[in-house]
This record gives sequence, C-alpha cells and structure tokens, in this order.
Amino acid sequence: MKSHKSLCLLTLLILSLYATALGGKHGVLDDEDKWQPIKNITDPYIKVLGEFSVYYYNNWTSSHLWLEKVLKGDTRGHYYDNFYYRLALEAKDGGVTKKYQAIVLERRYEYYRNLTSFTPL
Repeated sequence: MKSHKSLCLLTLLILSLYATALGGKHGVLDDEDKWQPIKNITDPYIKVLGEFSVYYYNNWTSSHLWLEKVLKGDTRGHYYDNFYYRLALEAKDGGVTKKYQAIVLERRYEYYRNLTSFTPL
C-alpha cells in the first residue's frame, strides 16, 4: 500500500515537472515561429476554408453562424504533410457579428480536412 502511494506521488511529481518545463505550451501548434502569414487573404480558397470552418462548427454545436469574412490568417506545414490554417473569422450569430479563430488541418494528398479548433476571439 505504501509503495502504491509512493508511485502515485512520483508520477504526479514527474507530470508537474514536465508541465513546468513546457512553459504553458500545449501542443505543436503553439510554436509561433513556424506560422507564416497568408499573403492573399482574399483568395477564394481561403474563403472556402472559412466557410468549411463555420459549417462544421454549426454541425457540432447546432449553432447558426454565418461567415461574413476572413479577417486574417496564418499557415504552417508542407505540401506533402499536414498543413494547418489558422484563420481569424468574422461571423454573424443572429444579428450580432462576432470574431472567431478557426484552425483547420488539411492533408492535401488525401483530400482530407478537419476542423481542429473553433474559439471566440
């Protein structure tokens, strides 16, 4: 019984040291140095990604947001690998316009897209 408590305490200590070493970073997308700004935010493809984000957010939450426009965006990844888009969106919720941040994962070689995150700004 005593060894079980010791093992639990040791595990908690290691986890807390690991969390402290991370310095508040939660994943690979937190590294700001790797994000590159999207130069042409009016590109129709970027608008499609914004519409995709709002559509899937609405499906997840039964919301009724309507995309107004993509305000700005960043991207990271490689053509042959996971490609992430971080978009700042303006969407209408009823009659009120609000701002959101969406992160979309795209695997171009698989024709795959996934809404990773959708949060209010």
